[in-house]
Amino acid sequence: MIEFNSRVGSKMKEIVLAWFSAEPLARYTLQFIADKQEEKMMFGELTNIHYRMFGGQNADIEAASAAIELFILASDILDDLEDGDAPSKPWMNIPHALSLHIATSLITLSQQALLRAAPNAAMRGELADMMNRQLLQSANGQMLDLMNDIPDEDAYLEMVRQKSASLLVLACMAGVMLAGRPWHPDVADYAAELGIAAQLRNDIRDLLRWDEKSDFLNRKRTLLTLYLLESPEEQSGWLKAYYAGGIDLSEAAGHKALFLQTCEQSGAALYGSVVSRMHYNRFEEKLAGLDADSTWKERLLNLLQGKFKEE
Repeated sequence: MIEFNSRVGSKMKEIVLAWFSAEPLARYTLQFIADKQEEKMMFGELTNIHYRMFGGQNADIEAASAAIELFILASDILDDLEDGDAPSKPWMNIPHALSLHIATSLITLSQQALLRAAPNAAMRGELADMMNRQLLQSANGQMLDLMNDIPDEDAYLEMVRQKSASLLVLACMAGVMLAGRPWHPDVADYAAELGIAAQLRNDIRDLLRWDEKSDFLNRKRTLLTLYLLESPEEQSGWLKAYYAGGIDLSEAAGHKALFLQTCEQSGAALYGSVVSRMHYNRFEEKLAGLDADSTWKERLLNLLQGKFKEE
């Protein structure tokens, strides 16, 4: 992880310095990249692995991986600006107009960098079409998430399939297409399953935390909070009242112990874990049947092991 993050982070900075000539734009973006390097750059590595998995040889795969991570950085910035729940992030500590400008600039830069990584014009056209389709799908899902009026489990999973899973499809498919292959429906299917599994893992974390990113305190409608609100547990009445606006945040914030007790009794986190595991198992089954280099298929499983195998 450290070596890959270092190489791709350096390439991200190189791309930024090549195209962002306005000093403040470059300076702030480099700061944001440094923060991003503290995390595992999984999306860029998915691009790299799929390129190798399908025998890629002629593309600048390091630049392509960096391009994907530049887009994910832009997405993270926009998501935090929209949700307002990540006060420690550097992009939340400068004027939001500047962060918004940087994020929108990074979207354009990421596409430019990805297209320049392709070895020929035909591939660039196919990549651009694929990238735009996935980003538009993600935009639709993000809007549904921001509206926060998801009515049921099926609607929530469809929103996640659009918002989150489409970005994993983008990362994986970029590697496939840079290897000279067309759109691969099996890769798209398992990337979507992986995206849903990953989002549900995040939902478990954000259900049980008790800070500015708590899904409950923010009245977010997720698979798990919907499950919790439907719980027959006697104690869940105040949860419904809070979501309906009958209890304010200051009162709800004083019920942490009761909230965690209700979560445990209802089995909400366990339910989320089971559904996440179901989608991850579908990913593994589809990957096992894929006609691709087995060494890199194993590498993909190893990359994901830490995120999905700790239960």
